[in-house]
Amino acid sequence: MEPNLFRLDSASSGSVQNGACKGFWPSIGMNNFGPTVLAAAISAALSGTPSPGAAQGVTGDPDKVPLPPTPRSVQRILVAQPFTVKTPFINDWSRERRGYTSGTLVVLEMDGAYLVPRNATAGPVLYAGDTPVQRLNHGHLSGRVIGIVPGTVDLTTVPLWFGTPEIADAKTPETALAERRRTEQGSMKPLPADQIQGARRAPAAAADLAALLRTVAAELVLQYSPQEKSLAEIWRLPTAKPPPAK
Repeated sequence: MEPNLFRLDSASSGSVQNGACKGFWPSIGMNNFGPTVLAAAISAALSGTPSPGAAQGVTGDPDKVPLPPTPRSVQRILVAQPFTVKTPFINDWSRERRGYTSGTLVVLEMDGAYLVPRNATAGPVLYAGDTPVQRLNHGHLSGRVIGIVPGTVDLTTVPLWFGTPEIADAKTPETALAERRRTEQGSMKPLPADQIQGARRAPAAAADLAALLRTVAAELVLQYSPQEKSLAEIWRLPTAKPPPAK
């Protein structure tokens, strides 16, 4: 089973939760984002245009799509936008569950077979070096996945790649999983430096991850994966506020 998309819970004070696949991946709640979400005015340069015809989307029953071979480098990076947030967020795609106040929003082109949201099986895991990328959308329809590389990572020195599914290896010792990741990563190379340079965007700043989603990330979804327009709309739903004190 694959983790689902992030959604803003409009019934709470700006909490962000995972979607329909409940009970598998931990939800992202108010402990990560604070009790309120403040709207942030973010200046973002979103001038890049998608590469026409380069992405290969996938439709139909996701669980009938054969698992693609791994390891495999991503095809292309379209956006690399550093950001900071005042309230730390947790990378739920990592077993370490560390808190971060910075990261890089990325838009990556990849064959949709690597991105389909599988229910019966685990799919390939997206990494930046040995760090799991926090995926924000599915991307299988557009062939473009939007994610967060947490912390400060020089994308010119580490590969962006898909590794062997790990969810099915719950009984495998952590040391064995780490060794397999190192072996797979060793066969991957960073994307061309000029491609990464061309994808760079002006840094963004927000109060928390929820504010970043409803501004910069929502625009990236609309621009690069418009088939998931409803995801951006969910992120932008108004936040419920407590009634004024009497």
